Amino acid sequence: MEKKLIITVSGQVKSGKSRLTFLLKKFLREQGFEVKQELNSDHPIESNFDAAMSLNFNEVIKNFKETREITIKEKQLDARFAPDIIV
Repeated sequence: MEKKLIITVSGQVKSGKSRLTFLLKKFLREQGFEVKQELNSDHPIESNFDAAMSLNFNEVIKNFKETREITIKEKQLDARFAPDIIV
């Protein structure tokens, strides 16, 4: 069985979750990873999401670096919710 990794980006409204999701997806795909994006009601179509996130890309990245504090947190799932882990 393949092990699955789910990356969740969370934050307040207008905090940059979509931009960060786009950056991470873009980077991982450029490195050869197969990445599936779960879409939501704000972004129901991946091609539209990618197009919107690509607008003013360099300006957005500059602003993002200047105005956001990013915390990365690792959290392991309880073994009951990870069927590929033998207890």
